[in-house]
Amino acid sequence: MQTKLGHLRTQLNRLQRARAAVRWGSAVCVLLSVMTGLLLVAFLADWSFDLSAVFRGIVLLAWLAAGLWSIRTIAWPLLAVRETEDDVALIVERHQKIDTDLVAALQFERPRSKGWGSPRLADAVIQYVAEFSPSLNVFEGFSYRPLPKQVTTLGVTFLFVAGLSVTFPDHAAAFLNRFMLGADHYPTKTRLESISICGREVPVFSSGKLSSIRIPYGQPMTFEVTCGGAIPATGIANLSGLNNDSVNRIGLQADSTSPNHFHGEAAHIADSFRVRFHCGDALSDPVEVAIVPLPLVDVAWEVTPPAYAATSVRRNELEAGSRQFAVLEGSTANVRLVCANKPLKSVVLTTGDLKLDLVSSIKSDGGSVTWGLPSGTPFESIREGLKYEIQVVDRDDLPLEIPITGQIRLKPDRLPRIVASAVTRLVLPTAQPKLDYAAGDDFGVSKIVAVITLSREDGRTSRHEVIAKDVSERDQPLAVVREQVSIPLSSYELVKGDEVKVVLEVTDWRGTIVGQKGMGEPISFRVTDLNGILAQTGEEDKKSAKQLDDILRRELGISGEKK
Repeated sequence: MQTKLGHLRTQLNRLQRARAAVRWGSAVCVLLSVMTGLLLVAFLADWSFDLSAVFRGIVLLAWLAAGLWSIRTIAWPLLAVRETEDDVALIVERHQKIDTDLVAALQFERPRSKGWGSPRLADAVIQYVAEFSPSLNVFEGFSYRPLPKQVTTLGVTFLFVAGLSVTFPDHAAAFLNRFMLGADHYPTKTRLESISICGREVPVFSSGKLSSIRIPYGQPMTFEVTCGGAIPATGIANLSGLNNDSVNRIGLQADSTSPNHFHGEAAHIADSFRVRFHCGDALSDPVEVAIVPLPLVDVAWEVTPPAYAATSVRRNELEAGSRQFAVLEGSTANVRLVCANKPLKSVVLTTGDLKLDLVSSIKSDGGSVTWGLPSGTPFESIREGLKYEIQVVDRDDLPLEIPITGQIRLKPDRLPRIVASAVTRLVLPTAQPKLDYAAGDDFGVSKIVAVITLSREDGRTSRHEVIAKDVSERDQPLAVVREQVSIPLSSYELVKGDEVKVVLEVTDWRGTIVGQKGMGEPISFRVTDLNGILAQTGEEDKKSAKQLDDILRRELGISGEKK
């Protein structure tokens, strides 16, 4: 709605916005200038003193605190000002040296002023102010000058910081990362490209997380550093104890063939330490080196004989440390491995081209962890000699310095034995000569076969077999057999002069394993007629008579010489 003081109100609103712009602009420019300057100070401190993450965190907190202080003491007093139309009118009155008619006219024209005093007087004031307000310069005494000054200061600060960032972009990027508690490093003339300790590579910079490695106790400590950029003449490895206050400095010398490769060595370090490498103007992040013992492993083998030998050979647990031993074919061998000083990550047994991952088990009483062979391995039924190698990896990723090696040999199971005898060696073609025999084996006799070889006068030969004894599974183990076997000759159509040779063959019992055979001494029979039998009988009688005469002479002390 158009009022008499509309022009005046428009001018006052413009002045109000201008004054607010100057206040806001000044507050923002001053705040940004202060914060940018403090950021530059933080960069100089960090770059000069290579602040740790803790001190950089303190600097960040200090920068934020300074920013809050600047907002509260510099910016907020300007931003908190809220000028009304009447406040601006009072400021114009003071600058124009006008009485309070300006503010009064503005107030009388508002709707809520109805009923304030005399309406005629209010209209007169409004009319008076409305007549001279077009010629009134409300901006008299107002100046934008503080704002350009603050903008110029901020611009110069920004240009300076931007110029440094463009000139040294790597430094700027590293600072922003480090200011936000990152792990970047400022560029240096010398670059540390790689670091290794005892042959194990470690990161040059740890990206905020402290690097650590574990080295076996007693191992010579070697350090190797490869540099780039400006190559220095020497380098330094600074050591400090983790569990004590000891310090040490080890010089790093350049290789004669590779000037950018440096190496150093410490003969013996018994305790854990922290190390930093310094080459030229480059400094690495610290690395913790923990000195840990190698795993102490005890290995014991348990041998279970095959079923056929269970009654004769007891289950045998070899002494701890036994690496080479012999077993019967078909035996089961199981290894029990225990690490005495630390947990293990893995245990691998290698035999030939086969690698077996041992499985762990915990004793029911919560004791030590024991590692054993999985199922389905050649060790469940050993059929041939086996060479093996055992290697472990402990929780520190350390293996055994020398793998455990050994050999399992097959213990020879002696062949079964058999002896036989016959009363006479001359037989008739239709006779059934009998052989007395005794057979034995360490674990049992399975079968006895008489192998008959016929040699005829015309040169023909033939071979025949007669089963003398077949022992059933339910009768096993039968270690000794003493019996007699008859050799029927009538079916072979023998004639006088033919020769019969009999060999007893015994097979031992080995359960599911095929038994082995043993042979007795051959017994030969010559086929003759009745006269031959009688003649042999006479000869045997003569031999018996002579043997009896000799016995009598010895008993009576009679000399055998003739007078």
